[in-house]
Amino acid sequence: MALFFQQTLTGVSVGLVYATVAMGLMLLLRAAGVMNFAQGNLLAMGAYLSFLFMEKLQLSSGLLMVILALAVFVAVGCVFCSVCFLPFKHAKWPQAMMICTIGAGTVIQECCLLFITAETRSVRPILAGSLSVGGFVIPYQYFFIFGAMLFMMTGLFFLFEKMYCGRVMSAAAQNKYAADLLGIPTNLTTMVTFCIVVCMVGFSGWLLAPVYRVSASLSNFQARAFASVVIGGFGSLKGAIIGGILVGLIEAYSTYFTTTYKDVVVFGCLLLVLAFCPQGIIPSGTKKEKA
Repeated sequence: MALFFQQTLTGVSVGLVYATVAMGLMLLLRAAGVMNFAQGNLLAMGAYLSFLFMEKLQLSSGLLMVILALAVFVAVGCVFCSVCFLPFKHAKWPQAMMICTIGAGTVIQECCLLFITAETRSVRPILAGSLSVGGFVIPYQYFFIFGAMLFMMTGLFFLFEKMYCGRVMSAAAQNKYAADLLGIPTNLTTMVTFCIVVCMVGFSGWLLAPVYRVSASLSNFQARAFASVVIGGFGSLKGAIIGGILVGLIEAYSTYFTTTYKDVVVFGCLLLVLAFCPQGIIPSGTKKEKA
């Protein structure tokens, strides 16, 4: 029972990170019409910044590190939008933006390796210590990840569902032509969406750094985020959350019988979902999603 509790907490905590990355994918797809293939590199960038501020520069103020990280994420979001969206806004070949995100992801990764560290590094946890349950030990970092991800998702929900500025951003994303006629600055709302997504994904990478260590391999989380999107329902924010948690739990429970082929189990489940429920758990456009 203790092992089951440990695996469940680990799966849900990491699954919420997958869900956050998947939600970022869906937000950019809605706002800019682009599938961002640099999402995993943005996640790794957050981990590299945690190493830079906490270990390399030895900053002691948590508030200062958060402010600096937020400034970097916003700057990257603005540049990302200016490079990967605005020049191709009226392009006849919409795949141009997608290819540009691949190039941007490579640039982000190489800059992290060049200017921060090219080696795999460890980062001290934000919340030190661990909880002993039976014969198993659960680091407090997992509880911190769980709480932080819930906080970000709740904030995102209130932003887009309850606040006026969020509704304006949603309206601009759904119908840019009508939004332009109403005087809504669609370029600005798209850039703000880019910045929000980079902040979400970047801070997720920061939280994961003490658990998975700082390396370029963190970008592989993007593949599991894509799996979360497909399992939950492509185009559905609610489905992205459910899919992310399910992927995290599948990955955690697969350690009962294998630790080497966890990805085989995850993507095998993805193929089963595509075979029996190709639209995902919550398909986009259903009444449940519109509610």
